[in-house]
Amino acid sequence: MKHIEEWISFVGYDGTLLRSDIKREESHLFYEKIGYTNTKQQKTFHKAL
Repeated sequence: MKHIEEWISFVGYDGTLLRSDIKREESHLFYEKIGYTNTKQQKTFHKAL
């Protein structure tokens, strides 16, 4: 992630966004530990016809 963040900054962006399935709780802890903030929670709905 550090390498990706350095590249993003190098090319001129001021931030990055990533998506992680709501079920991946260990990943969420990792991202929060390295400075990311959860800004949204989303669910997907499906109906078989």
